Amino acid sequence: MSSKKLRNVYVAGKRTSMRLEAAFWEGLEEIAQRESLTLGELCNRLAERVDAVDASNLSSAVRVYVLDYFRAGTPKRPDNGYTPGYTPLAIAAE
Repeated sequence: MSSKKLRNVYVAGKRTSMRLEAAFWEGLEEIAQRESLTLGELCNRLAERVDAVDASNLSSAVRVYVLDYFRAGTPKRPDNGYTPGYTPLAIAAE
């Protein structure tokens, strides 16, 4: 059973389906809200960039975009090991 959710969106006035993991749907919805866009408007913009992000389809372009969007807002850790406001991701040990 797939953990991906299938949803319909309208791109260029045509209904299309995308199958994405729940986390990507949530990220896409959050981005749309932050940017004052509807989900459809954001998907339209991403559909125009499928080739620009080296993706083979809209679902792949969405995944790349969501990852890039949130990466851009994350402080990068410098070589000296200290960044104000940077909190490393805790990885649980078994």
